[in-house]
Amino acid sequence: MSKLTYAHTHEFCWAELRAADWRVAKPFYCALFGWEFDDERSANGDFYTNFKKQGDIIAGMYEMDDDKKAAREQSVWQAYVAVLDVDASIDKAQKLGGKLVRGPYDIGEAGRMAIISDPGGAQITIWQAKEHIGSRRAFEANTPYWHELACRNRDVKEAFYSELFAWNSIHQTVQGVDYVIFSNDDHALAGMVEMNDAWGSKTPSHWMMYFAVLDCDAIAKKAAGLGAKVCVPPTDVPDVGRYAVICDPQGAFFSIIESYMDTITP
Repeated sequence: MSKLTYAHTHEFCWAELRAADWRVAKPFYCALFGWEFDDERSANGDFYTNFKKQGDIIAGMYEMDDDKKAAREQSVWQAYVAVLDVDASIDKAQKLGGKLVRGPYDIGEAGRMAIISDPGGAQITIWQAKEHIGSRRAFEANTPYWHELACRNRDVKEAFYSELFAWNSIHQTVQGVDYVIFSNDDHALAGMVEMNDAWGSKTPSHWMMYFAVLDCDAIAKKAAGLGAKVCVPPTDVPDVGRYAVICDPQGAFFSIIESYMDTITP
């Protein structure tokens, strides 16, 4: 078990689900991962759900706006990266070819945030922590573990993130594919892969979130039983892990991985 007490700068710190219907999403993820939850009501009457593991917050969820529902936007998992100064990070991202999608704005005393997109359109949230540091647990089953960018024109994205977050990058061959690994102070935290024809021309660049599990096959089977679609069945990647890609009942994609690289505790 690894409990977190502060936000690690330029590392992923929070996982948040934008759900089409939070009443449907909440029981699915609680049943799948054994999560608990707290619902907070905002001043405008909307709810924000904090998913918890043994009392510690590990991820969040909110229901998308009515206009997004009307546009039939699908549910999506959003990744947050901790920064020291949101406004300075926005300025830097724009100079590097990125765009400001939403914000910046303060979330009470919790922190300050903004959503930005990289030069290929993949969105990521930056978070300047105050009272809310993000997920309180890491390297445990059923918690966020890995993040992966699937994109085109990979060299441009590699330069963007390396400059924006001071990430180091190395290239490794994984099952015949050139795979980029981003690290922060020698701690590997994300990967990047170039999309090929198998992805289809309409698939946009995107960040995929991976949750650590102890038994990939069992969790994938459980997800299917709860109404999800297993898009990529449990698959071994030598020396890396066994993973599966899942689409939840409302269309949000995420992955699960049984890691061979790190010790994941229950």
